[in-house]
Amino acid sequence: MEVPLKLNKADYEIIVPFAVFLVLTFIIMLMVRINFFDSTNLKSTDQLISVPITTTDSSNSSIQIGVYIDNIYMLSISNKTFEANGWIWLTWPQKSEDFFQARKLTPNKWLNFVNQIDNWDFKLEQIYEKPIKLKNGHYRQGLKFSGHFYINDISFHKFPFETLKIPLVFELADFSNINNDNIYNMHLVPDKSSSGIGSYIDLTGYKTTAFNVLSKMHIYSSNFGSTVPDAPAIHTYQAIFETTYKQSINAALLTYFLPLLIVMALVLSSPMLSSSLWDVRLSVPPTALLSLIFLQLGYRENLPDLSYITFIDIIYNICYLTILLMFGFFLWGSNKINLAPDAEKESLIDKIDLMDKRFQRYVILGLIILITMDWMSFA
Repeated sequence: MEVPLKLNKADYEIIVPFAVFLVLTFIIMLMVRINFFDSTNLKSTDQLISVPITTTDSSNSSIQIGVYIDNIYMLSISNKTFEANGWIWLTWPQKSEDFFQARKLTPNKWLNFVNQIDNWDFKLEQIYEKPIKLKNGHYRQGLKFSGHFYINDISFHKFPFETLKIPLVFELADFSNINNDNIYNMHLVPDKSSSGIGSYIDLTGYKTTAFNVLSKMHIYSSNFGSTVPDAPAIHTYQAIFETTYKQSINAALLTYFLPLLIVMALVLSSPMLSSSLWDVRLSVPPTALLSLIFLQLGYRENLPDLSYITFIDIIYNICYLTILLMFGFFLWGSNKINLAPDAEKESLIDKIDLMDKRFQRYVILGLIILITMDWMSFA
């Protein structure tokens, strides 16, 4: 019958402080996970309301916009920016043309690229010198664009398995004339059937999965200093052309998880070493810990400064705790063997080796459960 190991005062002097440290570390990790330490983020009071895409407008003042994206490139995840070029076509009825003529407005003045940044490299060229009149009485103008854009709504919670949605957002804007009769009374309608993407929109490390066309109403929290008494907040229609990408699973596994898996395999195999090799066992956790720190710093360089932790961050935190737990166990075992009388060391080594095998199984099972719970919390 197996005789259990008895704990003495020296054992508790190691176990209790280490256990307290692990519990405090886990509590801090949990508080970080729920954003306990961060202050409340100030949110914009603007509203974005999804609206159905229509082909006609009852006021006969709808402006139709179509977009063909030739190229998406220079994606910077850390800066949340990208560059794109392509073509735009606009059609509008006579009522809208009269409005533009009266105010001497051209499309480059009333069409706003909402998420466009860095004006110095932005290009917008009109295809026709003047809008051409179609047989149905509508007017048409074509534009070629190239510029630098910002990705506002991007989430890295599931990194490195995140879904990346890259939008081009357009809306009507004329800040030179804020009164009752203005461009905001018109309806910007996306041309869903003809809009599309070209063959140069693929991004390295991502799979192009979808192209969606959306229509929204943007209600500003300001009337932009309107001279009209009691003027309501400005509202305008948005047309959004959104290309969706997903991180390549193969690339993510090879780049981010394979090195981590190799390091953790070495750590989890270390209990198979005999406890008599205490000096070798004690060197494994610190070496693995340093390796994990450098691996984590490597992938964090590809991300912006985030106010939350990602899926892979939690996996690394779990691995850190596992390594610390393993180091504490080895520390206790080596101290136990070192203080034991010579006559008892051989039997003590056999008992600790048996505990190692059980400890190894429990740690592996715990890792699987915690990582599964981590993934389900982000699902």
